[in-house]
Amino acid sequence: MNTGKKKKSALVGYGFDENLMRSVKGDESLKDSVYNRERTHNIVDKNIDDLLEVILFLLLSTGVFRIVIGLNNGEIKTSSVFDPFNVEIHLAQDLLEPDYVFHHFGMIALDEKEALIKRYYQMLEHDSAFDYLSDEWQTAFHDRNQIMKQLTDENELRYIIENIPALRNLEGYYLRSAVINLFNSTISMSFNCDGTQIMSHKKFREFIEEYV
Repeated sequence: MNTGKKKKSALVGYGFDENLMRSVKGDESLKDSVYNRERTHNIVDKNIDDLLEVILFLLLSTGVFRIVIGLNNGEIKTSSVFDPFNVEIHLAQDLLEPDYVFHHFGMIALDEKEALIKRYYQMLEHDSAFDYLSDEWQTAFHDRNQIMKQLTDENELRYIIENIPALRNLEGYYLRSAVINLFNSTISMSFNCDGTQIMSHKKFREFIEEYV
């Protein structure tokens, strides 16, 4: 049934939006009590530079295309092109051990990772299951695969990693977790006030310049 209403799009959907910058409000009670909750520094805070160096390495040189950084609890979730339907969970302290990293993550260059993702979608386009999608989805997937020339901008990614410590050390409203996705070049950041900021990698610099 057609109600005549304009279809809403997902905040982050099957299209790429370089100008994406949205905030999502959280629980107001958590925001109101921010200054009453004492912050405790953990293993991530004590090793943040070394950990972020590993995370940058994972994104640039291994199969990881999406990573969830739990700054509060040291839980790191990774999604890899070598096992795209799975999510692995690692402890921050384990990622600080080189032997662990090289054992658990397959090496692949950024441009090869991009090409592999494109091949996955090309394979889907030729599978009978592709017909389950609407014509709109099929067209969008096909067009996106055709125009995807660069998985992410390496300089933008480095800038994000370099500025996570500054967001973690904000007075009052500090970063609690971050989700970095290479495929659609987005970052989602949750703060201790329970609010979330979602933006493209391109817009992240603008966010830092305004708030940090």
